[in-house]
Amino acid sequence: MTFLTYLNFMIRIFIFTLLFSTSIFAASTESTDTNASASDQVNKLYDKAYDLVYAEKFDKSLKLLKKIAKRNDLGEMKADVYNLLGFSYRKNDNPDLDKAFESYKIALEANPEHAGAHEYLGELYLKMGDKFMAEKMLAKLETIAGTSSDEYKKLKKAIANS
Repeated sequence: MTFLTYLNFMIRIFIFTLLFSTSIFAASTESTDTNASASDQVNKLYDKAYDLVYAEKFDKSLKLLKKIAKRNDLGEMKADVYNLLGFSYRKNDNPDLDKAFESYKIALEANPEHAGAHEYLGELYLKMGDKFMAEKMLAKLETIAGTSSDEYKKLKKAIANS
């Protein structure tokens, strides 16, 4: 093999390696961008639903949250979405306490230490007349969030006023 043939061979290997590694890098970047955009989309939809809930437009928040909940790309937002869905079911003009309960349970399966879901589930238990279970949620909140957390204080007040 002559030096020029060897050099030509080495240049081809170098170019092939460069092109191959660039295409792998581009593919991995594209996947990350897709995941980031899906996550951004979920966050934007959740923020819109949150605004509807706190504007007390529960019919609209329920429609949006049901659509969001069907997504397979909720990731760490799953507990937040289902917690807000349960809240919307519970606070709606025609409350559906069974669906609220189911939503809070899904939120807690997704994140067993979700303070908001424990608080709202405790409030649901109170609405259902089960003070014992509400107090269990309060005890759980004390463990996971402490007695100075807003969730603990709100549920404790709700229990005291029941």
